[in-house]
Amino acid sequence: MEEFPVLDTVRQRRTVYRFTDRQIEREVLSELLEAAANAPNHRHTEPWRFIVVRGPALARLGELRVALQLERSARDGKPAGNLDAMREEVTQASAVVYVVQHLDPDERRRGEDYASCAISAYILQLTAWERGIGARWSTGQLITSPKVRPFLGLADDEQPVCYLALGYPDEVPRPWRKRSAQELTRYIE
Repeated sequence: MEEFPVLDTVRQRRTVYRFTDRQIEREVLSELLEAAANAPNHRHTEPWRFIVVRGPALARLGELRVALQLERSARDGKPAGNLDAMREEVTQASAVVYVVQHLDPDERRRGEDYASCAISAYILQLTAWERGIGARWSTGQLITSPKVRPFLGLADDEQPVCYLALGYPDEVPRPWRKRSAQELTRYIE
């Protein structure tokens, strides 16, 4: 029987919400980022940039997450929710990797480059899984808030696409039922 390691990794990958205390070595992170930098992209613009938040900076990112939620709560007049859980979304990870898009001056290329950055993030997620490292892909306030920009040291021509909280899984969620490709596909012949 033929082996399809990429297909197996795609099918087995899960979003991990809880991590152990084991830290990901810097060399392993570097290997994962090298893989992510091999994403395909139109016109070879290589629009992806990576910002790795780890160590004491994770605590600062966790406090930023809480501050943004408190602002949103006050603005919307709704309860803030479980602030400790929101803080732990980032602080429990061994590292948080932001995938950032360099914004091409050509507006048309920006859409193509965004897709390439998303592919890059998925390659990072898959290669991490292959190494026994879990990931949680996130967007939201830690991507969209202007207050994140100075924390990350973003230039005017850079925009976060997502961040991945990475760590060794404390628990791996069971798979959920997804619709088959047959249900989602239509052929035009």
